[in-house]
Amino acid sequence: MKTVGQRALAGGGIAEQSAYVHTAAALRGTGALVPRGVYRFHTFDEAESWLNTTIRRTHAHLSRPISPASAGR
Repeated sequence: MKTVGQRALAGGGIAEQSAYVHTAAALRGTGALVPRGVYRFHTFDEAESWLNTTIRRTHAHLSRPISPASAGR
């Protein structure tokens, strides 16, 4: 393989980008917002609508109405 030139990564490189991705995943609260698989849509609007609905449904399913640290009922 031949390398021509050098590529400078803005943001400090792979290690800092990896830390950023891990932080974002921790804040998001789940590793998978959308189930794995191949999805086919007729329009971009249909795909975006499905994606938003799926993300909201995942958050609603994973969120708990009562904190796990609170007293049991």
